[in-house]
Amino acid sequence: MSNDKQITGNIGLYHVARELSLAGWNVMPTVRNARGADLYAASDDEKTIQPVQVKAHSAKPQDTPLGLNPEKLVTPWWVFVVYARTPEIACYVFSLDEILERKSRDPGTRSGKPESERNFWFNRKYYTPGGECEIRQALNGWHRLGSPGRIS
Repeated sequence: MSNDKQITGNIGLYHVARELSLAGWNVMPTVRNARGADLYAASDDEKTIQPVQVKAHSAKPQDTPLGLNPEKLVTPWWVFVVYARTPEIACYVFSLDEILERKSRDPGTRSGKPESERNFWFNRKYYTPGGECEIRQALNGWHRLGSPGRIS
């Protein structure tokens, strides 16, 4: 990963950790570049723990690759951070089910790859601010993770 991409990833991760902390969650980042969730959000009583995958885009959103077998993805919550390196930073909170319902596959028209080798994607149109397909309820939808309990 280039240094620019790593810094963008860090900006996204720590911005999401800040927002979840402000919402009352106890947030614990995981080891960077490890497989699985990027952070865990825990309620005050630790009865609710939400694993979260963070995808950060430095400026305008890009389609997010889901790989060849998106059904193997397990992290239940994903946050797409767009315009991470600008004052217009925004976050979209999606459940894994929402992502899988809306995934698309490389049609193979340019790559010429057989269907079994074509990756799946989550289209940026769902998390592009002001776009006609933007899922507005996901914008800063921290409440979608549930209640973290009381805030001290």
